[in-house]
Amino acid sequence: MAGDQYAQAVADIAQVFMFEQWLRHYFVVERDGKLFIEIPEDDLAEIHAGHDNLGGLADMLNNDEITYEKCQATVCAFVGARFDGSKYAPDVVARTLDSKAFKIEMYVFGVWLKGHESHLDAQKLPFSEWTEMYAGWKSMEQVKEYRRKLEAGGTDPDRSPSACVH
Repeated sequence: MAGDQYAQAVADIAQVFMFEQWLRHYFVVERDGKLFIEIPEDDLAEIHAGHDNLGGLADMLNNDEITYEKCQATVCAFVGARFDGSKYAPDVVARTLDSKAFKIEMYVFGVWLKGHESHLDAQKLPFSEWTEMYAGWKSMEQVKEYRRKLEAGGTDPDRSPSACVH
């Protein structure tokens, strides 16, 4: 696969994973000791209007009990249905999910999420604002240097982020 196409696959798939995190960040409720995603109709309409490519994932998770396993299976099914064999060749999605580039992208996103949690908790922000904030943060020289270290093998992107880069 060409480098640009590979980078685009990482970006497309990472966006789905980030969107699922956004849904869980703002729309999880607890009932009877179980967690559910409950998206109000107005918010669901806004999601479809602003992110129609991701609205189907919101529909799949809405009003359903969630667990780590269920979210993982749902996100992977959504990614497979949207990208595997349609936008990308049949082997690209699986290779992307297993790639170092994808693991680093998700690790860096986890660092951003942890480091900005108090700001993200202050009010419900639209997903587009999350992606803009994340892109801006990733463009900082400090973050670029950290990412270069990860790409060179300086840190294990499979481990949870323990330090924040600001």
